[in-house]
Amino acid sequence: MSPTKENALEGTRATFQTKPQSDYKRLPPYGKQLMSIREVGKAPSRMVVVAFDWDLGKAYPRIIIPNDLTPAEIEFRFLAGLSVQITYRSKDAHRVDAVAQEVAKVNPCFLATFALDLAGTGDAWAILKRYLAIQEAA
Repeated sequence: MSPTKENALEGTRATFQTKPQSDYKRLPPYGKQLMSIREVGKAPSRMVVVAFDWDLGKAYPRIIIPNDLTPAEIEFRFLAGLSVQITYRSKDAHRVDAVAQEVAKVNPCFLATFALDLAGTGDAWAILKRYLAIQEAA
């Protein structure tokens, strides 16, 4: 007995209906480039900026946190062992804590936040994890 076209079609539909793994995480904008660098054993020479706006941190290696994703849905592995600064404006202050918690899980060697709107007031910086040499972080 040979399979019919209807059976083949059903098999094809099953592959399109499969769901991604429950632990699947998406790379943020510019995350693919950083992941590629890390996969070949290299690291950016400067601090990586995590920003919520496209116009922040342009002079640094950076990633952008999209509005449509929660931090738990984003892949941050490529930040392990790196110096990371979360730079934000006051309109995004409510998002900083969740992002910082997710980034901290991958063990950066340094983690800080910088509130751009508060620059010059003394309250702009918050160091969440003091600098550790890469050997100490591992």
